[in-house]
Amino acid sequence: MAVCKNKKYVGRDVVLEYVIGCGDVLPAANEWKRFGAMRTKEFTAEWDSTDATADDSIGSLRENLATFLSLTMSGDGTLTLTGEGAANLKEMTKHFLNPVATSGQPVAWFRMTFPDLTFTAFMLLTSFSRSAPFDDVATYSMEATATASDFGLIVEDTPDPDAPAVTSVQVVPDTLPLEVGQTYDVEAVALPTSASQAITWSSSDTEVATVNAVTGVVIAVDAGTATITATSSADPTKTDTCALTVTAA
Repeated sequence: MAVCKNKKYVGRDVVLEYVIGCGDVLPAANEWKRFGAMRTKEFTAEWDSTDATADDSIGSLRENLATFLSLTMSGDGTLTLTGEGAANLKEMTKHFLNPVATSGQPVAWFRMTFPDLTFTAFMLLTSFSRSAPFDDVATYSMEATATASDFGLIVEDTPDPDAPAVTSVQVVPDTLPLEVGQTYDVEAVALPTSASQAITWSSSDTEVATVNAVTGVVIAVDAGTATITATSSADPTKTDTCALTVTAA
C-alpha cells in the first residue's frame, strides 16, 4: 500500500511542551511535558533595530541595524479536569502564580515542535488567564517571552518520523588533550547518516571541562580528566565518548 505524505500540515501537528527549570541546564529528553487540549499555538520572532543613518548612507535610504531578537510563544486551549494534559496545565498555572521552584521568577523551558523545525528557548511566562463563560467551554491562554540563558534560542530540524533508526553515534576525536583555558569543537555523527543527526552533549566533570549541550564546544577549566559524551536525541541509548585530558597551561 502506498504511503502518501502531506505537502502541508494543520495546527494540530504542532506541539508545545515545557520543563520547569533553570536556564543553565538543558532539559533531558524525558523531562518534557505537553500542554494539553490546545487549540492555537503561536510562535513570533522579531528583531529590534536601531537607526544607523548618517551622511554616508547610500541612496537616501534609512540604514537600520538589528540589535536584539524578541521571541514569544503563546497559545490557548480548553480546560479539562482529568488526564495528563490537565495535570500539566495545573502544574504550570501554580508555577506561574508562585514560582518558588525558580527563585521567584516565573521561568521555564519551552519547546514548540513543527513538522519541519523545532524551537527551544528558556522563557519568562508573562501572562496566564482562564475564561469561563456560562454557556460555553472554559478556556485558558498563556504567553511566554524568551529571556537570557546559557543556550539562547535553539533551532533544530524536526526528526523525520520516516528516517531510519539510529544504530550508533561516532565522536571525533575519541581522545583529546587540552590546556587549561583552551576550547575545542568536538564533532559527532549519528549512523546511518540518513538518521536524525540531533545530538546532545554532556561532561562527566564540569570542574575539569564544560561542554555546550547543543554545539559540542568544550572548554578546559582545570587540570584533570573528563569524559565528553554525545547522545542521540532520537535514541538516548546510542552514545559515544571522547576521553579528555586537561593539563596546566
